[in-house]
Amino acid sequence: MIILGINAYHGDAAAAIIRDGKLIAAAEEERFNRHKHCAGFPVQAIAYCLHAAQVKLEDLDHIGISRDPSANLHKKILYAATRAAKKLGGFERAKPAANKAPADAALAANGDALPVADESANAPGKRPRSFFSSISERLANAAKVRDLKDELARLFEVPKARLRAQFHNVEHHRAHLASAFFVSPFERAALLSIDGFGDFISTMWGVGEGNSIAVSGQVEYPHSTGILYTATTQFLGFPYYGDEGKIMGLAPYGKPRFMDEFRDLIQTEDGGRFRLNLDYFLHHQEGVEMSWEEGSPIIGRIYSDAYENLFGAARQKGDPLTQREEDIAASLQLRLEEVGFHILNHLQQETGLTDLGLAGGVAYNSVMNGKILLHTKFRRVYIQPAAGDSGTALGVCYQIHNAILNQPRQFVMEGAYTGSEFSDAEMREELERANLQYESYSDVEVTQHAAADIAAGLVVGWFQGRMEFGPRALGNRSIVVDPRRADMKEILNERIKKREPFRPFAPSILEEKVGDYFEQTHPAPTMLMVYQIKAERRAEIPAVTHVDGSGRLQTVSRTVNDRYYQLIADFNELTGTPIVLNTSFNENEPIVCTPRHAIDCFLKTRMDVLYLGNYAVRRADMEREGK
Repeated sequence: MIILGINAYHGDAAAAIIRDGKLIAAAEEERFNRHKHCAGFPVQAIAYCLHAAQVKLEDLDHIGISRDPSANLHKKILYAATRAAKKLGGFERAKPAANKAPADAALAANGDALPVADESANAPGKRPRSFFSSISERLANAAKVRDLKDELARLFEVPKARLRAQFHNVEHHRAHLASAFFVSPFERAALLSIDGFGDFISTMWGVGEGNSIAVSGQVEYPHSTGILYTATTQFLGFPYYGDEGKIMGLAPYGKPRFMDEFRDLIQTEDGGRFRLNLDYFLHHQEGVEMSWEEGSPIIGRIYSDAYENLFGAARQKGDPLTQREEDIAASLQLRLEEVGFHILNHLQQETGLTDLGLAGGVAYNSVMNGKILLHTKFRRVYIQPAAGDSGTALGVCYQIHNAILNQPRQFVMEGAYTGSEFSDAEMREELERANLQYESYSDVEVTQHAAADIAAGLVVGWFQGRMEFGPRALGNRSIVVDPRRADMKEILNERIKKREPFRPFAPSILEEKVGDYFEQTHPAPTMLMVYQIKAERRAEIPAVTHVDGSGRLQTVSRTVNDRYYQLIADFNELTGTPIVLNTSFNENEPIVCTPRHAIDCFLKTRMDVLYLGNYAVRRADMEREGK
C-alpha cells in the first residue's frame, strides 16, 4: 500500500510517501525550486517522492492533504456571520488602506485562508470589495484544496480517470498530532500541536494510543501563540517568513522588563487555554495578507496601532537594535514559555502521562523545548525533525495508514534523512562538469581528512548521503568547523552566512558525551532542544556557546548517521573535543539539495574545502591554479 501526503497552498509546501507503513521519502519544495519556505503546490517534491518510491501517480493507493475545508465549518460560518453583522451594523470603523491585504490569503504562519480585503480594489477609480465577495474568494480557495485530484492530474499530465487513489482531507492539527505520535517510539503519549493557525485552530492536544489519537482540547481562531510571536517579530523589524527564530536568538541579550505588557497581550485561562488581547492585533478584523511572489511567502502586518502605542514606534528593518528590542524579545520568549508550560502542565495533569509528542510551528522554539523536562512532569519528549507545516505531509501519510486504515504501527522516525541522495558517479560528474580538481578518499580516509581540516581551522562543506527533512542541517548538508575557536562565528558570518551577529551556531555532539558538556542529557537528534552548557566547559567551545551559556545541540548517534558520527569521533581523537560546530550548507538560500547546488555555494563563498561524498575540492588548490 502506497500513500502520498501533501502540504500545499501555504508556507513550507512539502510531500512525503510511505509504502506499507515505512517512510520512503519526504522533502520540502524549497529544496528543489530554491525559494525559501516555498508556498503553493509542491510539484517537484511530489515528483521526487514518486521517483524515490519508483512509482507513478497512477500507482498510489491513497493521497491526502493537510487541510480540511469542512473542519470546524460551523465555527467558521458563525465567525464570518458575526463579522458580517458587525460590518453591516456599522459597529466597526473602516481600517486604513495600509492595513488591508489581498484576498485569498493564508493566515500567518500556518494557514487558514481568511476573508480579507483586497488592496487593489481600493485603488483610485475602483469600488471597494465587499465582505461577502471576500467570503466567496475564501470558498474558492477551499475548493482548490478539495480539488486535489484535478490539480494533480493537470500538473502531472495524467488523465484524471487513471488516478485510482482514494483522496483524503486531513485536518491541519490532526496531521500535526499524527506526525508527533505515529512515527514516535511511544505506545501511549500526551500530544500537543501548537502553531499559528490551520483549519481555524491554533492549538490542539490529546492522547495517542496504539492506532488512535483522541483530541481532548483545542484553542480556536483568533487566539494563537504563533500569531503573538509573528506579530512581535514584525514589530521588531524582522518581516520575513521564518524570522521568528531570530527573535529567539536575540532574547538572551535582553531583560524581560515588559512582562506585564505581554501578560496583557496573551492571558492564560483554565483548562490549559489562553486568549489574545485582540486590541493589539489585526488578523481577526480584516485577515492577514499572505502572498508568495516567486514562491516565498510574504506576510502582511499583524500588529495594530495599539501595539505601537504600548511599546513605541516599530523598528524598521535594518535599523540598529537597541536595548528596547532586546528586552521585548526577552519578554516575548519568557511569556511564550509561561503559556507553553501552562498548556503542557494541564495536559500532563489531565493525562497522567510522562511521554510527550510535540508538533506545530511553535515546536521549533528550541529554547522552550529544552526547558520542558525542567518545568513539567514529562520525562521523554519526541519531536520529529519537520515539526512545522512541512511535517504535516508526513502526518497525513500516517493518519491515513494508522488511524483511518487501522494498519499496525511499525516505523519509528529516528533521523531526518529522507531526501535526495546521489551516487559517487553523479558527484564526480558534477565536479568534472565544473572543471574542478578533486581528491578521492576511501570511506575511512574521508572522515579523517575532514576532521584534520576542521581541527586546522578550515571551513568545511560537508555533503553526504540523503538530504535532511525539516529546517535543520543535521550532518548531511552541513558546513562544519571547529567549535574551540572563539573567532569562528565571525569567520562564518564574514565568509558565508552573513547572519546577524546575535544569532548562535549549533553544536553537534557524540550522544554518549552529552552529559560531559550539557546540564541535561535527554537526546536531541533533530536540533530542537536548547540546553545549558556546563559552566566549566564553555571556554572550551566558545563558538557554540550562546551569550546566556546555552547551546542548541544535536546529539549524534552511530546508528542514525554513521558517517557524521565518525567525523566527530575522528575530530575528538585529534582534539579531545567530541563536538563540531554545525550550520546549514547555504548562503541566504534554502539548504543545498544537489551536488550542483553544493558546488555553486562553495564557489560563491569563501569556504575552504568541499567534501562531496568521498571527493574533496580545496580552495587553496584552486587559487594556486588561478581559478
